[in-house]
Amino acid sequence: MSSILGARFYRLAENERKIYVGLKGIDSTAADQYIILESAVERARLYDSLFRDQPEARKRFEERIEQAFREYGRYAPLLDDRIPIYVRYGIPTNRRVITSEKTVGVTQRYAIKPAEIWNYRGDGREFDFIRMGRSYRLFAQSEYGERVAVPYLREDLEWEIIPPEPSAGNLNFQVSYGRFRQKKNLTRLELYFAVDIPDTPGVRILKKVKVYSQNDSLLEEKTISLKPVNARNGAFYDEVNLWLEPRQYRIAIELYDYQTKTAGKKDLFVNLLEYVEDVKEVSDLVPASLIDESFTAEKFQKPVGRVVPLVKTEMPVHQPFYFYHEVYNLETKNGLHQIRTMYQIYNLQERRDRPIEEEVVDVLIQELFEEGDVAYLAAKYHPMDLLPGHYLIVTKDRDLLSGKERTAIGEFELVNTK
Repeated sequence: MSSILGARFYRLAENERKIYVGLKGIDSTAADQYIILESAVERARLYDSLFRDQPEARKRFEERIEQAFREYGRYAPLLDDRIPIYVRYGIPTNRRVITSEKTVGVTQRYAIKPAEIWNYRGDGREFDFIRMGRSYRLFAQSEYGERVAVPYLREDLEWEIIPPEPSAGNLNFQVSYGRFRQKKNLTRLELYFAVDIPDTPGVRILKKVKVYSQNDSLLEEKTISLKPVNARNGAFYDEVNLWLEPRQYRIAIELYDYQTKTAGKKDLFVNLLEYVEDVKEVSDLVPASLIDESFTAEKFQKPVGRVVPLVKTEMPVHQPFYFYHEVYNLETKNGLHQIRTMYQIYNLQERRDRPIEEEVVDVLIQELFEEGDVAYLAAKYHPMDLLPGHYLIVTKDRDLLSGKERTAIGEFELVNTK
């Protein structure tokens, strides 16, 4: 807060202060105009003009600013970002308060600041606030639900597949995978793709996926024509599912853009031997950009809803993201399993006196009671004020009926984007 803005704010009458902070939530331009006006008459005239012929909107605005100041305006109303969010969206559907208290049985050496997460289910919005001094600042916001159109590559069955011409350049794309048990002695290998496309009109992508055995014999091949949908440009996602016996494989992925005549190829070496005879009772831990109850395409659907995977495990600092994994062969009682999952976040930092320092910096705990002997687990993770760096996430899935515990491990990196 600049000293000039602070001086102007505290010269306002009490009701005018409420109006100014409230306007920041619904019209920041009007708020800027309001505070620089020299007289109360001018400010009142501007305020009246904003709600001309809108008595219900004015009444709602004034009720919300009064409530917001009662709840959050005691100490630093000009700095507390909860007030303008409350004025704009009203009472959150769910307000989660996070304290700095330690979790029983878990050593936490990281100072967690008090925080709040506000969820507006009807709007598909969520806001992350962290206490800084005597106020709460907005660190991140995320969206979900129908308002989020996921850019992806859709199969174009009507477009005839023609042989590609010689490549005129390199087509960059990222690929990763997740391993899941499909049924006894059959593993579901999910391949995730992300392709950056600067301009989509007329773009067609040819995708070839070839599966080779350990001795490099071709076992399976899929050739599909794709077109980008749901955005004009940016990163477009794709997913391919393969059902394979638990062995070792080489997966060759080739993409070709007919418009730019660019091509790219990547090889993955995948080991599925852990799933022989159902020995491995937990899937890979897959990071995701979005998990919700909406629909984009069948390829992204799972029992928890749509799961749009993160191909790169690099995330902007503060930005929430998701994890998905499955746990198998659970005990059941009356047809229901009972599972408790603890997500532990470790900071991985190289030091001179030892190769890696591991310390728990955050913990997320969930409990689930569902039908069947398989748990489908989705979690949204809020990094809040974790610093940029490389992190390890360990899930400990405890079967509350048998006492057995399974563990899955993943990694992610938080980076500054500015």
